[in-house]
Amino acid sequence: MPTASPTVAAAVGRRHHDDLDRARRTRAEAARVRAGSGTARRRARAELDEVQDQLDLVQAWRSIPRGIDAEDDATSPGVDVDVWLLHVRYARSRQPAIRAQLVEEYRGYAMALARRLHREGEALEDLVQVALEALLIALERFDPARGIPFPAFASPTILGSLKRHYRDLGWSLRVPRRVHELAVPARDVADRLTMRLGRSPSVAEVARELGVDQETLLVAQEATHARSVSSLDAPMGDGERRSDLLGSTDVGYVRAENRVALAQALDELTDRDREVLALYFFEDLSQSEIAERYDVSQMQVSRWLTASLRRLRSRMPADA
Repeated sequence: MPTASPTVAAAVGRRHHDDLDRARRTRAEAARVRAGSGTARRRARAELDEVQDQLDLVQAWRSIPRGIDAEDDATSPGVDVDVWLLHVRYARSRQPAIRAQLVEEYRGYAMALARRLHREGEALEDLVQVALEALLIALERFDPARGIPFPAFASPTILGSLKRHYRDLGWSLRVPRRVHELAVPARDVADRLTMRLGRSPSVAEVARELGVDQETLLVAQEATHARSVSSLDAPMGDGERRSDLLGSTDVGYVRAENRVALAQALDELTDRDREVLALYFFEDLSQSEIAERYDVSQMQVSRWLTASLRRLRSRMPADA
């Protein structure tokens, strides 16, 4: 990759119009010999590549951001010339190899932004991945002809992606958008007031600084606990786990309610129906034996039992 020394770059800047004309003529001449022999085509290809390199260098020197005066070609560039030349070449060719070079060039910058927004409980690797994906998006959208330094162009894209990650995926529970928007400013204001006052600020002081009412601030602060969750199997000390603190349904209450309902339902039966039920279910007499006691048929006893049980079930809870 050609490197633009200050002397050569200045000369290119002064003569860029002549260079462009000469490059166009050379490119046209090379195109005319494309249809010739293989040697001629290879020569033409080499000449075209050389011409394109010169055009890229001229374009890079013309569009590179200046540190002091953007209108003065003699002013030293505000960014590295070689890196800017990569931007120019990628904007023209979209070659994956050049994009890979640019990603490596700005990888540290993207990781620094990810570390800046990193919070306890969030995996830093996930944030770095989000930042690098946003870096690729910024590289695709970047136009070096505008003369804007790439970090200034890419920062809003990368920071915006990191904040959306926190908003959409960084919370264990879904909370209102207003809470997302207020949680981070509330924390920053609390930190700033702590440094200013030398103590932890009150809810009223933070709410007044943010321009919101205290109830809204309290809701936002409570919702921030939904950012992460702990496993029920996580140890708490002394061999205990969080799941040991969870209550369970006491089946004794259900049984007590059923017994009360059954007693009330039995009171609605006749003495004979209660006696037949007791003989059949508690004394284990057969229907035939019960029929002999009452001098009726076994079928009649079956009807008594069926009618009694149907009446009892109609008085019992649905889940009994």
